[in-house]
Amino acid sequence: LLVAGCGHADTPSGTAAPASQAEIFCAPAPEGFLRARLQGSIDAEIDWSAPVVAQCLGGPRPGGDGVRLVFKGAVDDSPLLIVIGVANLLPGTSARNVAANVTLVREGAGAFYSTQGDDKCAFDELRQAPVDDSAKAYRVEGRGYCTQPARAMGGDRAVLVSRFDVTAIVDELEEDVDPAQALCGAAPLLGVE
Repeated sequence: LLVAGCGHADTPSGTAAPASQAEIFCAPAPEGFLRARLQGSIDAEIDWSAPVVAQCLGGPRPGGDGVRLVFKGAVDDSPLLIVIGVANLLPGTSARNVAANVTLVREGAGAFYSTQGDDKCAFDELRQAPVDDSAKAYRVEGRGYCTQPARAMGGDRAVLVSRFDVTAIVDELEEDVDPAQALCGAAPLLGVE
């Protein structure tokens, strides 16, 4: 909904989302990848890793009840942002059957899909290991799936993310940045956890 206005002519004259906020939301991580199968309104087999994907540095979910993994890439030459919110995961811990929320944003097109809750997707297994001795950043690796699609906000389209494999770097001390503030300078986006 709000993404549709990002960077478009309806933005008041002279105001734009500061580049520094967008960079904060997608601060580059030194490594990471996303492999996923998307079916429905977006139909693609994704294999994003450097230099094809801008692996963003992950961080805490709003409210601190888990972590948020962010991946930027393209499908059919159209920019796509995928956010995976991992519920109830403490820094440095590994777990099985971990609930997740998946959000997809077709940047610039106004298409926004979300599973809207932690009951439709899960990680079979999630492993975390410190990146270095500081224990402030963790490498997160896991394999997950969704049993129900991410539904379009304001429409009847849907995208099923039937499987996904991830490796990401999560900085537990990262400043919590609202995706809408970072991408649009607007109110919070529904469904991005």
